[in-house]
Amino acid sequence: MTKKTGFFLVCATVLFCAVGSYAQARGSIMGYVFDTNRKPVPRIPVELLNDFNSVVARIRTEDSGRFLFRGLAPGRYVIHALPLGTDLVEQSVDVEITQVGPQQALFEQKDIYLKARTSASPLRNAVVYAQEVPKEAEKLFKDGASDVDGGRVQTGADSLEKAIAIFPTYFAALERLGSLRLVEGKFEPAIENFKRALAVYDRTFDSWYGLAYASYSIRKFSDAASASEKAVSLKPDSVEANLLLGMSNRTLKDLPNAEKALKKAAKLADGSADVHWQLALLYGKDTNRYAEAAKELEKFLELSPDAPNKEDVRKLIKQFKEKAKSIN
Repeated sequence: MTKKTGFFLVCATVLFCAVGSYAQARGSIMGYVFDTNRKPVPRIPVELLNDFNSVVARIRTEDSGRFLFRGLAPGRYVIHALPLGTDLVEQSVDVEITQVGPQQALFEQKDIYLKARTSASPLRNAVVYAQEVPKEAEKLFKDGASDVDGGRVQTGADSLEKAIAIFPTYFAALERLGSLRLVEGKFEPAIENFKRALAVYDRTFDSWYGLAYASYSIRKFSDAASASEKAVSLKPDSVEANLLLGMSNRTLKDLPNAEKALKKAAKLADGSADVHWQLALLYGKDTNRYAEAAKELEKFLELSPDAPNKEDVRKLIKQFKEKAKSIN
C-alpha cells in the first residue's frame, strides 16, 4: 500500500464517490491480509467504512489473516487494515457490492497486501522511564507483554491489568495496555490508559499519538488535535502524527494549520498517496482551490496507480480542472 498512518486510520478515501443502495439485497466482503512476504497477518484490526467515511464494522483478522463482513447493502465501501505496533503500513482498498437480482447481492473478495514501513512504527518506540516497580508487578508486566507478542492477547491483557492494580502508576504497563486497547478498537479504555500514563510521564510520543488516534476515532477532534500536536512536538518527523494533526485541524475547520501539517506530512513521507488525498479534500472541498486539488489527485494516482477508485478520481480531476478554468 501507499505510505499511511496511523491512524489511520480513519482516512476518507471515497468521499467523492457515489453510492448505490437497495433495501433488501445484502452482500458480503471477504479477504486476507498479507505482509510483504505474502504471509497472513493475524489478529489486526480491519475496519469497513461507507462513502460517508463512517465505520460500518470493525473486526480483527483471524489466525489465517482472513476477515469477513456480512449483511452489506450494495454500494461502495473502503476496507482499512490497521497493523498498529508492527513495521507494516496501514492499507485501504475500495470494493463495491453490486446487486445481481431483486434480492441478491454479490459476494466480493478483496485481499490486502501490506507494505513495509520506511521509518519506525508510530507506536512501540520503547520509551524508557525509570521507576521502582514492585517485583510482582514487574513479573506480571513481562509475562503480559510476552503473551501479547505471542498472540495470547487476552491472557496478556489480564496480566497487564493485574500489574497496574498492584502498581497504579506503572508507566510501561499503562502505555502498553493503552496500545493494546487501541489495536483492539477499544478506544475509550485506550484513552484512559494513555492519560494515566501521561500523568506519570508526559514526554512519550506513543502515549500522545495513541491518545490522538483514539480521540479521533471517537470523533473527539479537539482532543485529537491537541494530542497530535504534542506528539509532533516530541517527534517532528513523524508522518503519522503530522497527518493526524492535519486531519484533526481540517475537521475543526482550522484550515491554515491543517494545510501546514498536511504539507509537512507530504514532505516527510516523500510519496504518500493518503497525504495527497487529504490535501485534495482540503483544496477541493474546503477552500475551492480546484487547480491545486486536481494536482494533488494527480499525485495520488501517480503513487497509487492501481487504486480501485481510479476512474472516479480521474473524473474528479477533470471536474476540478473545469471549475478552475471557470473561476479564472
